[in-house]
Amino acid sequence: MRLSKGSISLKEAYGQAMAVTAPLGSVVSTSTAAILYAGYSVVFTTLLALLGSALWIYTLTRYTSKLASAGGYYTYGYSAWRSKKISFFEALIEAFAYSFLNAVNAITVYLIISISLGIFGISLTPIEEGVIIFLAILYPTIISLSHIKFVLGKIVSISATAEAVLLIIMFAFSLTKGFHFSYLTPGNVPVHDLATAFVLSMVSISGAGAATYLGEEVKHPTKTVTLGMWLSLLIGGTAMFLGTYALVALWNGSLTALACSPQPLIYEMYSFGVFPLLIALVMSINSLFASNIGTTLGAARIIFNLSREKSAPAIFSKVNKSHEPVIATIFVGSITGLVTALSVIFLGINTAFADISTITGILWLSGRIIDGFGVPVFYYRIGQLGLFSATIPLVATGLNLWGVTESISVHDIASIVILTSTMAVLIGWYLLKGRKGNPGSLVVDDNNEVIPIDEYLKKLKEKSVTT
Repeated sequence: MRLSKGSISLKEAYGQAMAVTAPLGSVVSTSTAAILYAGYSVVFTTLLALLGSALWIYTLTRYTSKLASAGGYYTYGYSAWRSKKISFFEALIEAFAYSFLNAVNAITVYLIISISLGIFGISLTPIEEGVIIFLAILYPTIISLSHIKFVLGKIVSISATAEAVLLIIMFAFSLTKGFHFSYLTPGNVPVHDLATAFVLSMVSISGAGAATYLGEEVKHPTKTVTLGMWLSLLIGGTAMFLGTYALVALWNGSLTALACSPQPLIYEMYSFGVFPLLIALVMSINSLFASNIGTTLGAARIIFNLSREKSAPAIFSKVNKSHEPVIATIFVGSITGLVTALSVIFLGINTAFADISTITGILWLSGRIIDGFGVPVFYYRIGQLGLFSATIPLVATGLNLWGVTESISVHDIASIVILTSTMAVLIGWYLLKGRKGNPGSLVVDDNNEVIPIDEYLKKLKEKSVTT
């Protein structure tokens, strides 16, 4: 079975990239989690993440401008390292990172609704809390089974652009209070807390790379995917940075109180009236849903392609009438539900939000380290290694490596258990199925045909020699 061949254009590629970037959803989700660690210095770490993301997108386009993948990042890892083990573990780390991010966003939906109602003295029962989180997981899963052109073109791209506009307006309004250069400094925050906040911000901004999963479905994949990522970074990444600055600058209380506030944006918007609060609430929820749609689409395509490469059960390659990977999508939704339920039950809402957010960042950037170091190797293989293709990817990857190593060094027991359990699942999957297949062995040519990577790279190298 295969996905919908060459059926979408730049609009949908941009939509997918913006969906996972989710600038407004990120401000109320990962940025809010980052505030717990960095306080007002979250502006500094977000700026650092924006710069790091620009370096990362450049690094990623060293791959996407040469080859297209229906399975995502792990195909690029294989093109460089030619290792089935590395490719397989990168694939599942990425898929689980997306599922964990879905859990964070589902918890965030509950938090912003609960806090908004709490302002008016309304509290939710445990059953109502469960229903909200369940629907926050169910909706993105179900809608992801619709045709991708409809989902990304009609639902995601328009709403994602609107939320970016809202954040830019917030920033413009915050300038009425003057510009605070001190927010652009690390302050007195410990290095490991800055690193954790950086990782959390990078998860969202670098989400622009999620367009890479559309190689089989987008027209002119090597050009369209690359352009879609840059558009998303320019619009969504910049909007997220400006919105994070506005979040801090518009805060009416002390900066210490800001770090302790569970959802500062909600309280800030309420200070302007009920109507602004409702606008922020509705658009934030919509942004979180859009983010989960994008990550579900990406994770499902990873699992789907692993199945075609004989590294996952064959049932995951089944598609519905809209050519969407139906079983793989349901599987991703189920993982999200399991992670959300267990973390909330055993850790409580607030601790689950903080811990799962951090783990998401660690898993996400771990895969990026594999790809980043692989760029010079890949370009050497195809005979096109140059100064920029060697140095910039190494700088970007070094920044990601710093974030991961610093943030992983100070963790609670719950986070360690979750990370250890996740790795145990991945190792078990590899031993039972992954090692028997060829993960990373399929790519997409310019005609949207799925072909073996060795065949494609041979043509690419021959083309390089003739030119």
